[in-house]
Amino acid sequence: MAKTVASAVPTLLKEIRTALDARADEKTRVSIVSLQPKSPVKTLGVRTSAVKSIAKELFAKSRPALDYATAVALVDAAVTRKVREEILAAVEILDRFRRDFQPSLLVHLEKWAVLADDLELAESIGSRIAAPALALDPAKISVVRKWAKLKSPGRRQLAVLAASALVTEGRREATSALELCELLLNEDHPALVAGVASLLKDTTKVDAKAVQDFLFRRSIDGNPDILRAGSENLDSARRAALIAKLDAQAGIVPLATTAGGR
Repeated sequence: MAKTVASAVPTLLKEIRTALDARADEKTRVSIVSLQPKSPVKTLGVRTSAVKSIAKELFAKSRPALDYATAVALVDAAVTRKVREEILAAVEILDRFRRDFQPSLLVHLEKWAVLADDLELAESIGSRIAAPALALDPAKISVVRKWAKLKSPGRRQLAVLAASALVTEGRREATSALELCELLLNEDHPALVAGVASLLKDTTKVDAKAVQDFLFRRSIDGNPDILRAGSENLDSARRAALIAKLDAQAGIVPLATTAGGR
């Protein structure tokens, strides 16, 4: 099997690159680079929709010779080459083997996480690979916590996306999810504000009381934007009480009170 995988990966990568080069556009490349000028990966200038189409076509063409082990090795090889669109295509292909994912995939993710400094790659790897991999072995949350403590916004975003697996599709690991939120409750990066708030909302569906206690406890020092957005799934009375507390701390006078004092 190892020999088959080793011989298949270079061929698959070559096919991916040929298809990407055919759809590359300089204006698109410049636009992508301008959004993330310090990205650790090279950009060819291929739209995400085109990358997905290429991955879909190659997957259909290569079956049944293309299997889970080959797909993992394909991402490994693409990560080494550090070309955004090649990595995105390889991740798309691996995602199609989600039913075959194994807990050992987290070992590979520790290497792939280096490129999550690129937010687009963080989004793709986090939602398509890291989350379902963590779902297979929630005890590996320590790996995800490590990402959450790094300076890179992309790797912290990877951690948030991975942690969503703890409280979705029937899993009820609310304590672990809130421990991760605790590390990221002062984020001000827009992607992370939205990501942490989303994780809190998902966790509320699993354990509303735990989230309520968490939000009120951290209302003193957490980012109010995260707290407000993250409280959306609390019942209306408790959410109103939290927002009133946040407003009071911020010195915001309720509209009704202002009108009554005129």
